[in-house]
Amino acid sequence: MLGHIGDSRCYRLRNGTLEQITKDHSLLQEQMDAGLITPEQAATSTNKNLVTRALGVEDAVLLEVNEHRVEPGDLYCMCSDGLSDMLDDESIGRILLAPSTLEEKVGQLVDAANANGGRDNISVLLALANSGTRKRGLISRWLGQ
Repeated sequence: MLGHIGDSRCYRLRNGTLEQITKDHSLLQEQMDAGLITPEQAATSTNKNLVTRALGVEDAVLLEVNEHRVEPGDLYCMCSDGLSDMLDDESIGRILLAPSTLEEKVGQLVDAANANGGRDNISVLLALANSGTRKRGLISRWLGQ
């Protein structure tokens, strides 16, 4: 289960394929969803940082929660827009696929984002799913099974 607010992202690397599994809560994302602009236009927009949901702005904020199937070997990358604004998905995927430790991958991601301008704070968390994890659905967890 993954909770998400704002323009920080979560990516999943599975079987060599990187996928963004959260959607930004931003004006640009809403415009793309409505078909008003293309992802290419969004990438060069001056309105990149106009978020539609954020912590600390109002007394309450709607948390988006999604459940994703986790498979052994999945690598999850949760990051601030300080990373995703400085590196494209291909660059992030290339670093995550490299044969190195999770700690080294985090350092490489931060270093690459800084090398590309590092205009914002850069936060990165990596989590690797192992085969010893017991798979339980939402209902099973609610029932304590």
